[in-house]
Amino acid sequence: MQKKLEQEINDLKNDNSKEKQFLLSKVSQLEYERSELEIRENNLKETLNQIKEDKEKFEKELRSEWQAEKEANQKLIEELKSKLLQTEESFKETERKIYLNNSEHEKQQALLQQKIQYYEKSLEELSKKEKDLSVEIKNSKKDHFTQIRENSAKYENLNKTLHAKVDQLEERISELDVIFFYHVVFILIGRA
Repeated sequence: MQKKLEQEINDLKNDNSKEKQFLLSKVSQLEYERSELEIRENNLKETLNQIKEDKEKFEKELRSEWQAEKEANQKLIEELKSKLLQTEESFKETERKIYLNNSEHEKQQALLQQKIQYYEKSLEELSKKEKDLSVEIKNSKKDHFTQIRENSAKYENLNKTLHAKVDQLEERISELDVIFFYHVVFILIGRA
C-alpha cells in the first residue's frame, strides 16, 4: 500500500515535472522569439534612420548643386546683360564716328538677346524643379514617417501578445504547482 502510494506520488511528480519543463521550454522559446523580434525592430529602425540620413544628405547635395547652377546661370545672365549694354554703347559710339553695318549690329544684338532669353528660361526651369523637389521631399518624408509609425505599432502589438502568452504560461505553472500540492495532501490524508 505504501509503495503504491509512493508510486502515485512519484508519477504525479513526474507528470507535473514534464508539463512544467514543457511550459518552461515554451516560455524560453517565446522569450527568444521576443528577443529576436526586438532585434529585428531595432535593425529596422536603424535601417530607416540610415535611409533618412542618406536621403537628407542626397537632398542637401542636390540642393547645393542646383543652387550653384542657379547662381552660375544668374551670373552668366548678368554678364550677358552687361556685355549687351557695353555692346550697345560701343555701337552707339562707333555710329557717331563711322557708318556701321546695321544688319551685323542687329544680328549680334539679337544673338545676345536670344542667349539672355535662353538663360532666363533655364533659370525659371531650375526654380520650378526646385519647387517640385521640395514637394516631393515633403511627400517622401510623410511616407517614411507613416511607415515608421505603422511598423512601430505592429511590433508593439506583437510584443504585447508575447508578453500575454508568457504571463499565461507562468500562471499555468503556478496552477500546476498548487494542483500537485493538493494531490499530495489528498493522498496523504487518504492514507491516514
